Amino acid sequence: MVSEGLIGVNWVCQLVGISKDTYYSSQDPKSTLKTKYQNLRPKVEKIIEENPAYGYPRIKKALAEEYKEVVNHKLLLKLLKLWGLTLKRKVRSKKKGWIQRVLDFLGFRANLLFSLVVGRVFQVIVSDITEIVYDHGKRKVYLCVHLDFFGKMILGWRLSAQGDTTLVLASFKMAVTKLKRLKQSLAGIIFHQDQGSVYTSADYTTKVLGEGAYLSFSRKGEPGDNAVNEAFFSRLKDEQKDYFYEIEDSWKLEAEMRKAIDYYNYKRYHTSIGTVTPWNFTKRMLLNFSR
Repeated sequence: MVSEGLIGVNWVCQLVGISKDTYYSSQDPKSTLKTKYQNLRPKVEKIIEENPAYGYPRIKKALAEEYKEVVNHKLLLKLLKLWGLTLKRKVRSKKKGWIQRVLDFLGFRANLLFSLVVGRVFQVIVSDITEIVYDHGKRKVYLCVHLDFFGKMILGWRLSAQGDTTLVLASFKMAVTKLKRLKQSLAGIIFHQDQGSVYTSADYTTKVLGEGAYLSFSRKGEPGDNAVNEAFFSRLKDEQKDYFYEIEDSWKLEAEMRKAIDYYNYKRYHTSIGTVTPWNFTKRMLLNFSR
């Protein structure tokens, strides 16, 4: 049975002396697409209903395998939009840990440095992670440091292929060992860092708090809240970036990083602490406090 719509199209075409193809091509492209591919819609709807997590590549694959319908991906995207068939994905939001929930509640108050006047070594220790590129740009590692805010001395550092909690804990452990060798109690020391997942993890926070220390966190998206670390990383890369870039072996990179940090701690003069090395400044401060 011929539809009334088709009779109407035939009549119009005969009346004005044009073919049906010319008529359809003159119509609104969107309407033309809907008409031309209307047989696909129920098939697509069924695929989406049965597979709500599918994106257009899997819908395209399902059309070809289940219905033998081969459709260009650009066309499929246009049809999905025309038909109003939004792809409903179930996006799982990552569950926040207890420390992150506390930080959200505290806001800027989580940054203990805002209202603190730092006036001695080992009062505040800051930590951060940066990328180090080597092997002519083919590889990279992550460097984590724990640095004394006032005396500028690197107390802990570690390199790793992964910028994860294990890396941060290794750097923290080295810092703790260094402090204990200097006969410094960790009780009351403030450990300041950003709100990255490695620093808000249960493993890291419980380790710090377990030593009797306090936790302080930068505001989200505010690298200036940890300017001391940013300055160290900037200085390290300015002076060593090209040299690190040429190193091809990870073991050699670690050896050279140790030399660079020893140079920074024991030989390099820092104008911000009176044009002395961090080690000499720290020794002087500890001697004054012990009297």
